[in-house]
Amino acid sequence: MYRFILMALLGALFLMGCSSEPAQQEAEQQEAAPEQQPAQPQDNTVSYTEQLVAGGLSFKVRTTGQGSQRSLTIVVERPDGQPTQIDEAIEGSVTNSVVTDLNNNTKPELLVFVSGSGSGSYGKVYGYEFEREYWGELTIPALPAELEKDYMGHDEFEIGDNRLVRTFPVYLETDPNCCPTGGKHRITYILDNALNFVVEKVE
Repeated sequence: MYRFILMALLGALFLMGCSSEPAQQEAEQQEAAPEQQPAQPQDNTVSYTEQLVAGGLSFKVRTTGQGSQRSLTIVVERPDGQPTQIDEAIEGSVTNSVVTDLNNNTKPELLVFVSGSGSGSYGKVYGYEFEREYWGELTIPALPAELEKDYMGHDEFEIGDNRLVRTFPVYLETDPNCCPTGGKHRITYILDNALNFVVEKVE
């Protein structure tokens, strides 16, 4: 009789131990699972906005974001057609945007000047030419090799005499980033009908 009771108790203990193992393993897995990080919200803060009109077209230029990585959106509205939207991911901030016709073909160009983030503030130009239904992207050549050794950024862009003008300070070998002492270089570009900027003059 006592042997029967003892065996029944041992059997019950064995069953309880087996049934508790899956629950314990599940609890350990839950503890070990990494926490899910919430998705970072997109920064939709408007950091630049400009509206320009030329050649019967309306250009709306806008950037969102406040850090080094921002989103550039260009919306072009035509009186007799669907609007065109161009989206670019840029590094830095827009300093200015202008509408021109540098190649004198009656098709307006939109130029957006960007100053890069960081101590160098390296400049970049985003350019597009538009007609009724189509648009094309402008290209600008790399810096001439003879100027690279003196170059550390801080570009400035402007339109003058129907040309794109780029200026930047000249750094001598021992100049710190804050204080260039070599004067300035000035590069003048013309735009050809293939939408390529061509160096016209270097000063």
